[in-house]
Amino acid sequence: MSRPRRESRQHLTTTSYAVLAQLALRPWSTYELARQRIRYFRYVWPRAESAIYREVKRLAVMGLIAAEREYVGKRPRTVYSITEAGRQVLREWLATPVSPFAMEFEAMIRLFIAPLGTKEQIVAALQQVRIDAQDMLRFGGEVKQEFLEGRAALQDQVYIRALAVDFFVSLLRTVDSWAERTLTEIEGWKDLSPNGKNERGLEIFANLPAPRPRQPTDGTPMPPRTQSRRRSSGSGTTR
Repeated sequence: MSRPRRESRQHLTTTSYAVLAQLALRPWSTYELARQRIRYFRYVWPRAESAIYREVKRLAVMGLIAAEREYVGKRPRTVYSITEAGRQVLREWLATPVSPFAMEFEAMIRLFIAPLGTKEQIVAALQQVRIDAQDMLRFGGEVKQEFLEGRAALQDQVYIRALAVDFFVSLLRTVDSWAERTLTEIEGWKDLSPNGKNERGLEIFANLPAPRPRQPTDGTPMPPRTQSRRRSSGSGTTR
């Protein structure tokens, strides 16, 4: 298989590399790829299952993965595997700087604008956050047990998967704990006005385990500008 043109490779996305990474471990059908994406990538790189099917076809056209027809009984299915060109592209991507940590968390947006709604609405949103976190923690427990019993599809990757599940469980426990204490705080309010609450807000700020600034800042603090620098030096488009 000839090496894909560099101008084509510039259109690869993080979703592209996620698919290549899965196929670098072992061949999968598109259905299996979608299932694996749900298990491991849904909470760190949320994309619709339909995107996986489109991406697989695109990568096959680019020569980065190869398709093989096989039969399960009389039922045909297409299994995809990574090509040497795909492995090379994946190696090049792994050598680029990683994008900064980011998350999509709609509940935080709702918290910021909570005074525009009602106390009942923000309480309901936070209660849903707890339900979702606890559901995902139970899923993490199921994955843990699957590996402990030696029946995981990627059992030979347990040394890596354990580190990933450790991250998920730690993050979800943090989210659940935050939602619990935030609910306790808000449920003690009569309304969402600032009357009589700002002193308590300053107390919460004072107790946050965040480091003190090394030097005074001029104006409003802004997040580090690492994202634009890293993306300008990386290859491809993140999606």
